[in-house]
Amino acid sequence: MIDTLRARARILMWLVTVPFVLLLLVAAILILAPIWTGRFSWPALIFNLPMYIYVWAIWMVRQALGSIASGAVFGQVVPQLLLRIGAALFAGGLINVFGVPLLMRLIYSQGAYARFDGAAITLGVIGATLVLVAQLLAQASAAREELDEFF
Repeated sequence: MIDTLRARARILMWLVTVPFVLLLLVAAILILAPIWTGRFSWPALIFNLPMYIYVWAIWMVRQALGSIASGAVFGQVVPQLLLRIGAALFAGGLINVFGVPLLMRLIYSQGAYARFDGAAITLGVIGATLVLVAQLLAQASAAREELDEFF
């Protein structure tokens, strides 16, 4: 059963690599193309800021799957993974709803203080929930290790 889990984690790790690489290429193009053509603008970089955080979250998933595939203990990898992904999703949602509009307001001295984006708010709420679940799983893992010492 553990060997099957490791094999599936290895396959999933490579499947997650595909969207990660594609998003990383898009992110690089969005940064480098305007610099290369001389049309760099801060608003374009600011609008795409949440995407860079989401790409980091995908990288964290890939690293965790690689750890599981190489034999890391599931109870140690998953709480850390959920904490990092939750923090990234929460930060991305927060930046999308508040950070981008506030930075644009600072640059242009006009605009909104926040932007309603249902998807970003949903990601932020899910991210905050994952942080809480990660803490619960870490406590459960610690309690299990303590109980295993008795038996």
